[in-house]
Amino acid sequence: MAYEFRLPDLGEGIHEGELKKWLIKEGDSVKEHQPIAEVETDKAVVELPSPKSGTVLKIHFKEGDTVKVGDVVITIGEAGEKAAAKAPAKPAKEEKPAKAPVKPAKPAKRIAKGATGAVGELEEAPDEEEEAPAPKPKAPVSKIETVAALPAVRKLAKELKVDLTKVHGTGPDGRITEADVKNVSGKAPPPAKIEKAPRITFEKFGRTLRVPLKGLRKAISENLTRAFHTTVPVTHMDEADVTELAEMRKKRKKIAEDKGYPLTYLPFIAKAVVIALKEHPYVNSSLDDDSGEVVIKQYYNIGFAVDTTDGLIVPVVKGCDQKSILDIAKDLYSKAEQTRAREIPMEDLKGGTFTITNIGTLGGDHATPIINWPECAILALGAIKDRPVVVDGKIVIRKILPMSLTFDHRIIDGAVAARFMNDIIKHISDPELMLLEAF
Repeated sequence: MAYEFRLPDLGEGIHEGELKKWLIKEGDSVKEHQPIAEVETDKAVVELPSPKSGTVLKIHFKEGDTVKVGDVVITIGEAGEKAAAKAPAKPAKEEKPAKAPVKPAKPAKRIAKGATGAVGELEEAPDEEEEAPAPKPKAPVSKIETVAALPAVRKLAKELKVDLTKVHGTGPDGRITEADVKNVSGKAPPPAKIEKAPRITFEKFGRTLRVPLKGLRKAISENLTRAFHTTVPVTHMDEADVTELAEMRKKRKKIAEDKGYPLTYLPFIAKAVVIALKEHPYVNSSLDDDSGEVVIKQYYNIGFAVDTTDGLIVPVVKGCDQKSILDIAKDLYSKAEQTRAREIPMEDLKGGTFTITNIGTLGGDHATPIINWPECAILALGAIKDRPVVVDGKIVIRKILPMSLTFDHRIIDGAVAARFMNDIIKHISDPELMLLEAF
């Protein structure tokens, strides 16, 4: 019997992906677990393995199409078998024809099993020659049961006495969120009404090209929009004298190079960030809007924004508080290479508590980076440049690093952000203060 393979759950918060490449074609024989396609999500490019062995009867999407979780992507069966012209969006539940009830003979006892196979109570079983009684007609499904909403949202709606059938969902695929319920109930301020701007026909001014916003670029757009509208971002800017840090890096970088990876400034700054996060724990937190609680994380996973040909991706170096500077450098280099090749495992793109982005590689100084939601803050590094500064009443040339910290003002105030930045500056200006176990 033909088997319809649906796009599985690709990870937390991912509900669709772009079909980048088919690795098979219709009529091919495939084996179970054999890679059959490459799908790009907002995190990485992942391979889809075949769920079973057989012959590819039909491919339901072409390369470049956007596929949602649950969509049938391929039909597998036996050679010569026919596939359905169009796979249904959702699996249809088969109904068995009702059979006329037959008066049972002497019943036997049997052990009943539930849907999961767990052993249940003893129940009466008909004789082997009997026919099962006709199934009872199903109760009609109420309108509210067809509404797309998670159990927690339904519970909240019941508590706030909100009719879900009258709520417009703003979540993925029109799903109703807790924020939607709160807005209808009056427990949250309604979003400001934004008038739609008139459509501009750019073509009347000259030649244009229209490029679909999809794949990673589309995901980045959606994530940044959510972050901007969810947080209250404020940016604090400062500078650090990293002359001594530059000397320390110069002396030690050969150690890393001999081991096969470069020693940049980022591992030093990451270590300083971890020290500062321990002093200011609210910077290493997230705001749970549903519960109204600040979640302070007691682990230190630092994300590093990596510039790829498709856009920014943030791999995460986990447990930075337990790693030496050389360990961080090695981990960072490995993950950056995997990210640029779009081969980074999904697990290495999750669990960040704080993000660092480096605009200095392109020559910039300060910036106003957007928070990597749901984190509290993000640090942007500018270009290190030789600049004249006053030291002990004399003008000298020092290496200066501009830095910009964007933080969620709902969680911390400007004073906390300034003290946090001061601690980072103190440790990278005097790197001997940092733990340099690797050296």
